[in-house]
Amino acid sequence: MDFDADQLEGRLMSHGVYVTSLDADGERIVVEYESIAAGKADAVPNREVGRVINVVRDLTETPRGVRGSVTDLDGEPVGRWHAEAEWLRALEDGELSQVEFSQRVVETITES
Repeated sequence: MDFDADQLEGRLMSHGVYVTSLDADGERIVVEYESIAAGKADAVPNREVGRVINVVRDLTETPRGVRGSVTDLDGEPVGRWHAEAEWLRALEDGELSQVEFSQRVVETITES
């Protein structure tokens, strides 16, 4: 990994996101996490997805895809989402606005 997994987990924990599994390679980062907010809403919170992506972007040197699987605090599946590496590169290059990027990610959310 070209980033510190403990730092990633610590930063996400400060946002109420508790990493249960983390896997990374040169193409993507797959994070499974428990969410306080997801349990209250019974849905994948869009703002929280944004936080996860932003923390990953802050801690990694090169854009790569991010895939998230969300559970509530009881471990019950809530949903999944993803952000493609090409979207992240387009965002960094200014070819995609933050709003357009966010819309693409939100459209990938599937509820369990």
